[in-house]
Amino acid sequence: MNLYKIMFEHYSQKDSKVGTITHLVARSDEEVYEWLKNEPRLSDGSVIYNSYKYSEEDDETFEIYDADYNVIGTESFKERMIRLHGEMFDEDKELNDLYYGLTLYGWQKVKEDILPEAVDTMKSNGIIISEVGGL
Repeated sequence: MNLYKIMFEHYSQKDSKVGTITHLVARSDEEVYEWLKNEPRLSDGSVIYNSYKYSEEDDETFEIYDADYNVIGTESFKERMIRLHGEMFDEDKELNDLYYGLTLYGWQKVKEDILPEAVDTMKSNGIIISEVGGL
């Protein structure tokens, strides 16, 4: 199992905010994506709302570019989010219509092969840890 940091970046008309929502124990980036897509409810009662399901249903494909900006392939929304580790790291994301605000999510691997004892220690010290499938 790996430990991931789940982050957000919120934009509105007047300001922006960046932070960490929770930490997640999961096997892979794909599991992190699927966990986020299902709009999980955290232990503090908050919910991570996003449009991942709808974006997948749109069936849009995205071009992949090399360093010289040549198209080298295409990918689905899901593949793109997994490769980028969330939409908050999408340099091509357009920030428009911010009247009600826009929140982007992303993740970063903190530690590979984390021991269950380390997760228990973090939890006992008040760090919120979510787990894919309640492992």
